[in-house]
Amino acid sequence: MTKSRKIHYPLFLILTSIWWAWTVLVDMFIVRTIFSTVEDFFTAGNLGMVIFSQLNNLELMVGSLIIIVLAFESKYNRNVLWIFILSLLCWIVAIFYFSYLTPKLIELSQLWKQSDLQGITSAGLINDIQQEHQFYHRIYIGIDSLKLLILTVLIVFSTWKREKWN
Repeated sequence: MTKSRKIHYPLFLILTSIWWAWTVLVDMFIVRTIFSTVEDFFTAGNLGMVIFSQLNNLELMVGSLIIIVLAFESKYNRNVLWIFILSLLCWIVAIFYFSYLTPKLIELSQLWKQSDLQGITSAGLINDIQQEHQFYHRIYIGIDSLKLLILTVLIVFSTWKREKWN
């Protein structure tokens, strides 16, 4: 094994652990604290969206680095191919958040706030903006739970099978 390949496993483990940790921190602590502390719902929502937008940017960067590391490692080591595939799935989730889901939730949040100020519940083709927002929010929660589960599996099994990296 070359010196450059010796860094792949620790780098993968560090990056994946960071991604797991900030997902737990943001999802389970920061956002809950914001909504329990900030009295205005829409202000709390705006703050949450800013945090998730920044998190999406970090996820894209770290996920891309993980994919690059695993692409190099899997070129020489077919044992990590399944780790590469699961990591690619997490990266695709990050792309989906960045390019579609977070912007959609931001748009619906702004529309919901405007309609609330006007005392209406629908706009354009959306019959109930609040329900539409909740629908996409539940999708985000479900996908994020799956992403967290996959990251957990990646950390546990790559640690358990670390000899396969050699």
